[in-house]
Amino acid sequence: MKSFKLLLVLPDLENEKILTYQSNNLPIYFDLVEENIGFDNPQPYNYYFYEITGIPVYRRYSFNSSEYVVFVFEQIKKTAPKIHFCWKTYDEFLSNCDNEEKRHIINGINKNYKLSINMPWLSKGFSPYFLWLDYYLNKNNIILTGQMEQLKNAYVSTVFCVPTNIGNLYLKIPGEVFIGEIVLTNELRKSKLINLPNWLTFDSKLNVILMTNMGGYDLPYQSKINIYQDVIAVYAKIQKNSINHLPLKCHHYDSTINATLKKLRSFSQKVFDILKDTKYELSEDEFQSLQVNIMKAEVLLKIVNELSIPNTIHHGDLRPGNIRVIDDKYMFYDWAWGGVSHPFVEITAFLHIVRRNLDKEIIIEQYLKEWIEFGTYEELKNIYCIIDNLKNLFFAIIDYDWIEAIISKIKYVDLMSADGWLLERRTFYLANVIRRFINTELKL
Repeated sequence: MKSFKLLLVLPDLENEKILTYQSNNLPIYFDLVEENIGFDNPQPYNYYFYEITGIPVYRRYSFNSSEYVVFVFEQIKKTAPKIHFCWKTYDEFLSNCDNEEKRHIINGINKNYKLSINMPWLSKGFSPYFLWLDYYLNKNNIILTGQMEQLKNAYVSTVFCVPTNIGNLYLKIPGEVFIGEIVLTNELRKSKLINLPNWLTFDSKLNVILMTNMGGYDLPYQSKINIYQDVIAVYAKIQKNSINHLPLKCHHYDSTINATLKKLRSFSQKVFDILKDTKYELSEDEFQSLQVNIMKAEVLLKIVNELSIPNTIHHGDLRPGNIRVIDDKYMFYDWAWGGVSHPFVEITAFLHIVRRNLDKEIIIEQYLKEWIEFGTYEELKNIYCIIDNLKNLFFAIIDYDWIEAIISKIKYVDLMSADGWLLERRTFYLANVIRRFINTELKL
């Protein structure tokens, strides 16, 4: 895997100047990094920037260029930099920079620092969210006891830990394209189907949530097989309990078999077109193979429909990192991409994520026994195997829909921007899963 230099860029609050060394160089992280480092905990990098420059920051967004990963920061408060640093206008920096890639990067930041269709904290800055937080804390006599730390910053959300006299609180700002966390979570809270994190307050218009500490710990990826058996048995019960609560009364994603069949009618051409002229475009041979497998998938999905297993709620990103273990019980959280689907779709995706060093057959058997009222074990296992064989197709449909949602909101996305990072990553994932699906042997 290619390694990158990590470029650290801080514009001033008016986005008129950027912080540079007196020599006109930009700060660079001491070690080489991988391109997905933008999904890591941002706080260590925020602190590293503070150590070398003297200016406290939070990260606004990240993006990748051919040679660099770029972290773009926002000042927490106006602070004089250390003596080796100074503020330069964009023009001053560019007139003395002979590195074409850095010039391209800085021009992109100048243009896009406050622009995003997906990340609301770019256009607003972090200040409105912090003012909203201060208002709630003051109104409820809650005292801030330390500096907030930024635990997450990616295109899906940014999250801050807020230390207070009543314990750590968590301020979450979700992304806005293809992400409906507040609406769906509120629907699930009303239904009381599942145990969810405790939200102290939220603001749908500002798109922000304040929650208490969940307690416990995230389910480890290397959990023992009996733990995974327990998890999916609990989740199967949640799925079955949701049947009588459908249809959902709020906006959600329809990943049912019938909805999938409708999408497949033109899916091959749509995927080919959306990847065209990117570095991930399909060859003609790949396109032909995709069409063949799509036709086979349609036949197989119609077989799935022959066994009347009811649709259930669908988390959309079921993984250990979204499952909290609290007093030996499981909380399923972060329903940003949730909706409704055939229940087995969720479990094939989950076992794909935790597939390493596990005897999946034992887990699958445990799960299917929960559905025995809807068919014989052999019938259920056959349906499960079909859906498992088509899992990359389900992944591809989600990624395609996400990319389409981005493009529908903006005709041109600058890759040297926050939205450019989102678009490039989703295109990369779509290309990967669609090629895995093309190479899947589907037997009718």
